[in-house]
Amino acid sequence: MAKPIVAVTMGDPAGVGPEVILKALAHPAVRKACLPLVLGDWEVLNRTRRGRAHYPKLVLWERGKTISENTGAIPVLCLSSLSGQQSRPGHPSKACGEAAYRYIKAATELVLTGVADAMATAPISKRVLQLAGHRYPGHTELLAELTHAQEVRMMLMGGGLRVVLVTVHLPLVRVARELTRRRIRVTLELAHRALRKYFGISRPRLAVAAFNPHAGEEGIFGQEEKKIILPAVREAKRRGIQAHGPLPADSLFYQAARGDYDAVVCMYHDQGLIPLKLLHFFGGVALTLGLPIIRTSVDHGTAYDIAGKGQADGSSMREAILLAAKLSRWKKEGGKA
Repeated sequence: MAKPIVAVTMGDPAGVGPEVILKALAHPAVRKACLPLVLGDWEVLNRTRRGRAHYPKLVLWERGKTISENTGAIPVLCLSSLSGQQSRPGHPSKACGEAAYRYIKAATELVLTGVADAMATAPISKRVLQLAGHRYPGHTELLAELTHAQEVRMMLMGGGLRVVLVTVHLPLVRVARELTRRRIRVTLELAHRALRKYFGISRPRLAVAAFNPHAGEEGIFGQEEKKIILPAVREAKRRGIQAHGPLPADSLFYQAARGDYDAVVCMYHDQGLIPLKLLHFFGGVALTLGLPIIRTSVDHGTAYDIAGKGQADGSSMREAILLAAKLSRWKKEGGKA
């Protein structure tokens, strides 16, 4: 079987994206698993490469050309021409936000049209994206619009834990208002389907985290468990989903990390990300559920404070590309939900 082509977006040119991509692509496992195609800025990538012989060689690629590993260089589709001032590491600009948007949009089109098999994304800044006029809270919402997906969720994972988020980038004061039976049930359905389709788990075991301390303590600490979460769990069970909960979050993640569950459905961002990053601060990866395409991502941000200093860890980017390649192969081999 031919190696899958993974479109890799450079993220914010002023962040650690260019560095983590080059570090990831220098790893032999990545070149063995797939044919990477970088969508980004030729000059920014070459400025990042300068003086580092261990980084891979690059070659310009144009639409319509064959993507081959025979050259030994990584093909780059250049979609922006940022000056050194516009893309200074650690100093994001409106131009960076516009460039990051172009990379994502072009990668999505390449996968939708079958030129690439999957996409893996380096980090962007939501603020800079919006500064350029693209009013999205992040990658997920932008990709949902570009692919016309109705319901999307984020699954984040490391070697010993998977978490799926019901809500993502919301102030905590708004989370309770955004929790609905339908939203939780759909999250359970998407998690169940993804674990079967991509990870070969025939009967996924899903733990559902409570929203309030001690799972509400019979309503003393809140009514969300009784009125929203438990009814959603029961609806999911009637649809054949092995869902358990709501369970107190303070003990649940220990049980999940030791293997009692295949994934944890979390009510809000930090509820899932804190335990995940405690266990997998380096090498964690995100998978978007509900899209018609395969999209993976790093589980960290632009890290402007270390951008351009050679200090960024490339393991999350590497794992994102490897997961995209693995899921592409699974799909080609006929993996079905």
